[in-house]
This record gives sequence, C-alpha cells and structure tokens, in this order.
Amino acid sequence: MRRALRRLKVRLSPHGRTILALHDKLEGILSVEESAFLYRAARGHKTIVEIGSYRGKSCVLLALGEPSARVTAIDPHYAQDDSGAIRYSPEDERIMNDALARYSVADRVNHITATSAQARPRWQDTPIDMLWIDGDHSYQGVRTDLELWAPLVRPGGLIAGHDYGHLESVRRAWDELITNDPTWGPTGRVRSIAWARKRQP
Repeated sequence: MRRALRRLKVRLSPHGRTILALHDKLEGILSVEESAFLYRAARGHKTIVEIGSYRGKSCVLLALGEPSARVTAIDPHYAQDDSGAIRYSPEDERIMNDALARYSVADRVNHITATSAQARPRWQDTPIDMLWIDGDHSYQGVRTDLELWAPLVRPGGLIAGHDYGHLESVRRAWDELITNDPTWGPTGRVRSIAWARKRQP
C-alpha cells in the first residue's frame, strides 16, 4: 500500500509518468522517490559527475533530466562483493552501455572505467555543477570520493550521495565532510539520499 502511494505521488508530480517509466525499465537500486530526485535535481546542471554507475540507471536519469548536460560516469566495473546483497561484475558495464544507447544519451556521457581515485587526474579541475556519489560504500571509500571530488563542486552546485540512510559507513563519512562543514548548506534527505548545496562565498 505504501509503495503504491509513493508511486502515485511521483506519477502526479511534474514529469511523473516519464520518471516512472524510466524507473521501471532501467536496472538499478533506487527507490521511485530517489529516481525522481535524480531526474529533477539534474535540471539546470550542465556538468554532472557520477561516481558509481552500476548498470546505468542513475546515469540515464541524470542525462535525461537535463538534456544539455554532459555526464561523466565513473565506475571500475570489476567483480566485487559489496555487502553481499548485490554481485557486481564486468557484465554491468555492458548492460550500462546498452542502456545509454537505448535512451540515446551515449553521446553526452563520458563513461570512464576506473575508480574515482584513478579518474581524478583526468579531470583537470573543471568545476562541477552536480556530483552524485554511489560508489565504494566503505567508510574510507566514501571519504576518498568526497575528499577528491567535493572540492570541485562550484558554489551553488549540488552534491548528493546514496545509502546515507542505510549504511553507517556512508553516514559517518558524509557527516564528517559535508554535514559538519559550513561550506555546505542547505542540506536534505530523500529516502536514503543525502544532498547539500555548496554555499556561495
């Protein structure tokens, strides 16, 4: 019943039918509210970086949410066991590439097969409008992502991270580097996503 009500709320909101169709057809691990958040949050953000792509669901939502955006999607796509719930493997990269092609966004996505640390030297300090983090969920992994990439978010830009509500490791790193840093605010939550705006100087 609650799930049906959540879906109805999204469907009745702006772009709701489009968001629901994408949410249902794309492979990934997001609630319907989280899919809606990413699609809408992308609006107005031209330079988007995603750390952790899995099978491309969030990447497609971001790219379609802002038709003029260039999305850099970073994921090593190597076999690993992250908490036991999901088995990650190189097959995820093929599925992601298929999704990018199917939704005609491949030409606006720079898909980098690497860890965020490996990809960082390639970035050349270009300011980021929106940073979406859903990569290594270990405490040190989240810290590394935030330390390397959050400083590149421009004033007024947006940062968001997944699994804040589910994993203590994510919550601890986020709170230390984002919640408790006066550089960031306002902040908020959408289901398991935490987000923050970078304050203007």
